[in-house]
Amino acid sequence: MQFCLDKHGEWVVVSANDDDKEEDEEDAFFGAKNEQQVKKIAKTLADATTWLDMLNDTQRNIMFQRAVENCIGKTNSQKNELTVFDVGSGTGLLSLFAARAKTLSEKTFVKIYSCEMYLPIFLVGELVVRENRRVKKIPVTSSIHMFHKRSEDVDAIRKNELDILISELLDSALLGEGWLLVLRNIFERELLRKNHFSIVPNSAKIYLQLLDAGSSVLDAKDRRAGLYGEAITSDGFSRLDVQCHFDSLERRGKIKAISEHIEVFDIDFTSNNDWGRTKVVSCSSSTLRLDMSDHEINAVAMFWDVDLDGTGVHRLNTFPCAGGNNHGFRRHWRQIIAPLEYAISLSSIITTEKPIRIETRIADDYLALDAKVSCDEMIMKKKKEKWKETPMQAIKNPKPTHEEGKRWLCIALANISEFWFSRAPLGENLCGLDLTKANMLLCTKPVENISGCCYQSFKSDLLDELGHLSSTTEDEATMILWKSSVLFVTDDDENKKEEGNKKKFYIDVDAGRSITTNHVVFFFSDKSPGPDEWKRQRQVQVARMDRELTGQKFKIIASNFDAEEGECIRVLKY
Repeated sequence: MQFCLDKHGEWVVVSANDDDKEEDEEDAFFGAKNEQQVKKIAKTLADATTWLDMLNDTQRNIMFQRAVENCIGKTNSQKNELTVFDVGSGTGLLSLFAARAKTLSEKTFVKIYSCEMYLPIFLVGELVVRENRRVKKIPVTSSIHMFHKRSEDVDAIRKNELDILISELLDSALLGEGWLLVLRNIFERELLRKNHFSIVPNSAKIYLQLLDAGSSVLDAKDRRAGLYGEAITSDGFSRLDVQCHFDSLERRGKIKAISEHIEVFDIDFTSNNDWGRTKVVSCSSSTLRLDMSDHEINAVAMFWDVDLDGTGVHRLNTFPCAGGNNHGFRRHWRQIIAPLEYAISLSSIITTEKPIRIETRIADDYLALDAKVSCDEMIMKKKKEKWKETPMQAIKNPKPTHEEGKRWLCIALANISEFWFSRAPLGENLCGLDLTKANMLLCTKPVENISGCCYQSFKSDLLDELGHLSSTTEDEATMILWKSSVLFVTDDDENKKEEGNKKKFYIDVDAGRSITTNHVVFFFSDKSPGPDEWKRQRQVQVARMDRELTGQKFKIIASNFDAEEGECIRVLKY
C-alpha cells in the first residue's frame, strides 16, 4: 500500500495490491513494504515538528492527566454513560487519560470519540491505543472511537450529547492551531450538554512584557513578511506569532525587559460570547524599570497562562524558566516576540508621567492575537520623525566565499542536556501508559538493534534555542566538546552526486581529555571551514545518541547523508 500527500496536505492511499487487501491500514503503513516511506515521513517529522519534545514534557503530561481525571471524576453521567471528545488526538494520550479516569459511579461507561487529521500520526495513535488495550491498561468500562477526520466532519456525536471536550491544540502563540475555530464549531452544532459540560483547557490569560530589543531581533519585522505576512497590521497592531527562546535572547543581551509581566487579555474557552472584543490596559510609569531611562520600548514579548480545568490548580504557562531539564526547557512551547510599529522613549514617559496604553485583540479569524502599544501623541510623533531619519537596517552577514565543486561536512560531539531529555524515546510508563509504538515515527533509528546508532537527526538553531555559542568560549566548551570537518564532495564527486551521498565516513576522534557526549551535531559548508565557522552557523542537524558515552577516543561512522530517509550515524568508544 502506498501513501502520498494530496493537494490539501493530507495523507491518502494512492495504490494497493492484492497482498494488501488482507492487511489493516495501519499494519500496511508500518509494514516492511512501506519501510522506506515511513522513514521519509519520520525524517520530515523530526525536522519540522516538536511532537516528541511535547510528549517528553513531564509537567505538561501530568497537568493534562490530572485535569482530565478531575473533570471526569466530578461529572454526573446521563444514563450511566459519559461522552468525551478528544480533538487533535495525535498519539491518543489524552483519550487514554480519559479512558483510565475514575468516574463518580463504578457503573458509568466512558465513551470517547477522538479525531486526528494527519494520517501518519492517526495510524500511530491507533497502534498506541491498541497496544494499551492489549496490555490491559485501558479498563473495559471505556471505549475509544478514532476518526481520521477534522473535528467538524465527525458526525457521530449527537446534539447535546457531549459531556467533556478535551484538546491540546495550544501552540506558542496560543491560538495558531485553530483551537477557537474548533470551539466555535462545537458551539454552533450545540454538541455540549446544556449548562453541564467541561472543556479542557478551560481558560487562558495573556501577558505582555515591554522590551528594548536589539536590531537583530527587530529585523524580524522585515524577515518574517515572506513567511507569515506583515508583522504590523494596517491599523498599527503587532501580530503576536513569531517564536523565540526568551531566556536565550536575554542571556545574550539581545533584549532588555522594561516592565514586569502585564496581564492584557483573558479568554474563556467555555463561552464564545466575548472573543471579538478589544481589551485596553493602561500602565503608569511606576510599572516600568526607571533605572533604564536611557532605553526605549520597541518590542513586546507574549506569554500565556492556561487554567486546564477551571480549578486554578492544574495550570500550564509559557513564562521563561531557566534550567537545563525538561521542565525548564521547552522546544514545543516557546515565547512570542513582536516589534512595535513605533518606538517609545522611556525617558519621555518618565518625564511626562503619561500612561502607556496597551490594546489586545483576537484576530485573523480566531487564529492569532494582536497587540498595540501607544502613549502620548507628542512622544510618538517625535519617535516617528526620528525613525524616518534613521530607518532600521537589517543585519547583513558577509557572503561566504565558495570553493567550486567542493563541500565539507562539519561534525561535532556534544553534550546537550536539554535535548537529551526532550528528544528521548517514549517509554512503557508515560503517566502509566505505553507509548513505545509512537517511536516508529517520532523517535526512529535508521537501523535498529545496532549499538551506537543515533536516532533520527532534527534541525535546530542552537544559538536561538540554547544561547551558548555566542556568549563565551567557556559556554561553548561545555556543549561542543570536539569538532572537525571532512571533505564531503570533491571535484570528482560533483559530476556524480549520488555517489557522494552514499559515501561512508570513518572519523577518528581524540578529544584530548575525557568527555561525556550524548549528541552528534553536523552541518555542511561550501567553503573550507575556518575557526569561527561554528559560531556563524545558525541551522544545524542534531542527532541524539542511543546512550551517553564517556571517554577520550571515539569513532564516528556516518553515511547516507542528504538521503530523504535520513542519515545513518554511529558513535563507538575505543
